[in-house]
Amino acid sequence: MAATRRKALPVRNGRTSLTTQFVRAATSPTAKTTYAVVGTVGLAALAIAIFGPKRFQKEILSPVQNRVSDQASQLWTDAKPLREQIGQLFERAQSSASREKLAQGLQSWIGHFKAT
Repeated sequence: MAATRRKALPVRNGRTSLTTQFVRAATSPTAKTTYAVVGTVGLAALAIAIFGPKRFQKEILSPVQNRVSDQASQLWTDAKPLREQIGQLFERAQSSASREKLAQGLQSWIGHFKAT
């Protein structure tokens, strides 16, 4: 996918116009994600309206759940050690002294990977 260039939007007296602010907000990554979510929810609502809730559950949701559930439970099981480590990090970060020690450890760890 080719990189797209953004046009320089007009700026007057060091301030952006209301239209420019609106265009920036409407084309931001957050707005694009919101459009995708709203579109997906709208399509699901349309499918429920066309098929009916029982048929939608039987023909669309159940097959997807059956295919994904085994993988999801396996991923959940595989992630248990990582979840436990993250829980231990949160437990250790309860006091300011331990937070500082944890931050120094993370900085050292990051520095190690930057050096390699």
